[in-house]
Amino acid sequence: MEKVHYLKRFMFLVMALGLVTTFVSCDDDDEPKPNSPALTDVVGDYTGKMQTLLPTPAATEGEETPEGTDVAVKLTQDEVVFEKFPVADLITAIVGEEAAPGIIEAVGDVSYKMKYTPAFNDEKTAISLTFTPEPLVLEINFPTEETAEGEEGEETPDLKVEVTVVAPEAGTFAYAGDKLALKLQVSGVKVNGEPLELPTTTFSFNLAKTK
Repeated sequence: MEKVHYLKRFMFLVMALGLVTTFVSCDDDDEPKPNSPALTDVVGDYTGKMQTLLPTPAATEGEETPEGTDVAVKLTQDEVVFEKFPVADLITAIVGEEAAPGIIEAVGDVSYKMKYTPAFNDEKTAISLTFTPEPLVLEINFPTEETAEGEEGEETPDLKVEVTVVAPEAGTFAYAGDKLALKLQVSGVKVNGEPLELPTTTFSFNLAKTK
């Protein structure tokens, strides 16, 4: 009789342990699992500022840093897309401040795209982006001016500007804050096929992901 009693207690203990194991397994399944980092995490829309950096002497102490130009960028799985590339500073550097406003108006919105290749850092806390920029081409058609007598004046010839764009370093997408930083440089300019002497200009972008 005593053996039967011990056997029942043993079977009850086994069943109880089985139920506990089942509940623990269910709880583990219900817990959300963290998402694994993916190179596509960089895809999305970004906004922020672009600073134009010219090779000028170092700023004096107390001199204010320019606020920069507002800019929006979209990253697909393999391209950086600027629907409105901020070309005002570049045009001003090419033609000067006096002529720039009219040319900027004539150019209008400039779309620019460039390919990139993403890669993780060792800790997978950031993604580096290696860019392969293509030249930026601006085709400018000047409006026809009229003479004082009301007659049409001579038509100003169209202006084609080809800008050589390089990426001096890889861009970086940091998971902390969803921040994107990249730099582009203008290393050469041709106007109607003729090289134009222009200092190397760097465009520095500091952006944050919006969606």
